[in-house]
Amino acid sequence: MSAEHGITSFVNSLTGKRLLDICCEAELLDFDFAPLILHALGCSRIIKNSDILVMTLDYQSWDLSESTHNDEWFNLKKFHAEIIGGTVISVQLSPWNDLRVELDNGVVIECLIANSCPHYGEEQEQWILLEGGRRGHRRFLTVYNKRIDFVE
Repeated sequence: MSAEHGITSFVNSLTGKRLLDICCEAELLDFDFAPLILHALGCSRIIKNSDILVMTLDYQSWDLSESTHNDEWFNLKKFHAEIIGGTVISVQLSPWNDLRVELDNGVVIECLIANSCPHYGEEQEQWILLEGGRRGHRRFLTVYNKRIDFVE
């Protein structure tokens, strides 16, 4: 099996998985599709009914003292119940490695690279998909600005 086919197969393994939980960790969104975990580190957003509910670039602290006092944390808490619980019905990976995950509850998760100017200058992790388990991580896909690392 080619590396490209393995990556596509791994990303498509999200299909049928239920979003069990989501949380903020520092400046990233962490999606639990057990046994798969999606870490959204770059420009990512959660959309429902054409409205952006949460966006990772909204982590500027309101009071400049507490890191959780920002739009990202506030909106995730506000819309948490609407976001979780859906099952993945489609997964798309663009030629630029933008990831789009559509759930049956109308939620769309996007991890964007092509239009992510703030995160494109330096080589940085944009999103990570990993398969967890009792014996640690098995498959591990890291998508950077301009390259991909995949461990099967």
